[in-house]
Amino acid sequence: MRSDGRPWRVLAVVTKGLFILWAVPGQGGRPLQPPTLQQIQALVRHMAEDAQELFTFYEEDQHMAFHHLCRTNHAPEWLRGPVLGAGGLRGLRGTMARMAQALQDITRQQRDLNPPGAEILRRLASTHLKVRGLLNNLQGLFPAPLPGSRPAPGPTAPTRVFRQKLEGCRLLWSYARFMAKLSAQLEARIRARARRDKRRSHRGSQLPARS
Repeated sequence: MRSDGRPWRVLAVVTKGLFILWAVPGQGGRPLQPPTLQQIQALVRHMAEDAQELFTFYEEDQHMAFHHLCRTNHAPEWLRGPVLGAGGLRGLRGTMARMAQALQDITRQQRDLNPPGAEILRRLASTHLKVRGLLNNLQGLFPAPLPGSRPAPGPTAPTRVFRQKLEGCRLLWSYARFMAKLSAQLEARIRARARRDKRRSHRGSQLPARS
């Protein structure tokens, strides 16, 4: 049970339902209804948990859970904080587009190393779907062309396998930290908005009634 009394299973089902709703585009590729800040925060919180779980699994699965090999403080520039700057959510579009491409690259590498249906491939696909879902909603809110995707790389040389696995592991670590910060910042923004609304409501209730 969660501290607020809601079972994890119920929260997961609700979040999954919201995610599926937001990920379905309407006409012109936009969501049927623009998501609220609270809905985006709920999805981001779910994505932050998923990102941490994916990293933990990848680190163990790729036998890299030693000497904090993957847990670097030198994240790619596009995954560094502060997360929400002057551009707010609009600035996340480019980050999510690059993350979707990065997940495709990691998945492509892992397909060369694992049989079809491997757990690592399933987890990567699930995370990629969530990133695309958030990106679709950001696209609906802030329509603008995104940079084209890069061409797929050629076959990986055996001597480069470990290096690519390490780079993928470090990228997933940076992504997990990025999403955790993003979730915290969105939650703080919602709390600040709720406090402002409460103060306005309180001031309005103290105004003298007109005769």
